[in-house]
Amino acid sequence: MKQKIIFLSITILLALAGCKSKNENHAGHDSGTYYTCPMHPTVKSNSPGSCPVCNMSLIKVEKQNNEHAQQAGNFITIEKQQQQLAGIKTDTVKFQNIIPASTILGTVAIDEEQVTAISSRVKGRLDKLYIKTSGEYIKKGNPVYAIYSEQLFADEKEFLILSEKKKIGNTENKLLDDMLSASKNKLMLWGLSEKQIEELEKNKSASQQIIFYAQTEGYVTEILVKEGAYVEEGTLLIKLTALNQVWIDAQVYSNEIEKISGSSSFQIFSETYPDEVYTGRLVFRNPSVEDGRKVQLLRLRIDNTKNKLIPGMMVYVSPKQNSKPVLAVPKSAVLLEKMKTVWVMAHENTFEQRMVKTGAENKFWIEILSGLKEGETVVTEGAYLISSEFILKSGAGQRHEH
Repeated sequence: MKQKIIFLSITILLALAGCKSKNENHAGHDSGTYYTCPMHPTVKSNSPGSCPVCNMSLIKVEKQNNEHAQQAGNFITIEKQQQQLAGIKTDTVKFQNIIPASTILGTVAIDEEQVTAISSRVKGRLDKLYIKTSGEYIKKGNPVYAIYSEQLFADEKEFLILSEKKKIGNTENKLLDDMLSASKNKLMLWGLSEKQIEELEKNKSASQQIIFYAQTEGYVTEILVKEGAYVEEGTLLIKLTALNQVWIDAQVYSNEIEKISGSSSFQIFSETYPDEVYTGRLVFRNPSVEDGRKVQLLRLRIDNTKNKLIPGMMVYVSPKQNSKPVLAVPKSAVLLEKMKTVWVMAHENTFEQRMVKTGAENKFWIEILSGLKEGETVVTEGAYLISSEFILKSGAGQRHEH
């Protein structure tokens, strides 16, 4: 009897274990869990291991039902915090002039006509220099230097004496008026402003240290003196350069001359500001010989009112063409996988993968012939990360290739 009970108990335990194993296998099958290679998503395995292609460790993937399961196309939801961590950046689909890729390299240079020299107006000792480092920007009216000048100090006293005589005089004195006017003009020729002369007359005291102000504006490119130095009238102190107009210097070799032959107007753009297209006018062309090859030296002048182009910056130059703007996106937005695709921001945290057909392109922009509309937002940085996240969440087999 006892043996029968033991045998019955063992039979029940084995049956329960078999049911549990069966349920677990069924649950694992229904969950859709598998292992795949992050570099080769077509590789699938029911158990951990290594990729047969690249030998990387397989990653566990659990298929998840998402809110876009019933929609056609590839969708993925990424929270804002995850987007920031992934460095995802976007741009708008818009019409853009695509300059051909066959361009000439050029360098931004200072326009010598925009260089201004500030020199000493009087002979004396340079007591204070308000600008001490190159690269500073000086606005018109900013103080530049303060100087002590015996000649200027004596002329100030003369003006005050004549001004005081004019005030206490009871009758008109033409000679005194002429002398006062001449004294004032002398101070103005020394570089004093009307406001400084009014202050001098108001204070009734000559100042031993006179401040001189900038009559123009620009960036300081060279400082030629130091505080405490004695200077002569006309001594060069500082050089200023305005960047609202700059030169573009380019060298064109013999095999490139045909591209610019007969052109007097050019388009210029830079990697730093790819959205900005400048128009340059040819001001100088000179053939020369360099390393045994004929070289055409080009100098273009362009308006740089926003001061974005800095001397030394590399730019691209192309003869101006009468081309119509085309619908385009930054080149980094287009993924070259089995087909050309982009990730479009459908909603705030939702992205849709879309196939596109492209046309003309250059280093920065690519024309979109179909698949996108003007005003849509596309991912320009982090698109490959979104694709990888989509594969890991939904599996390579879930992608809609259409």
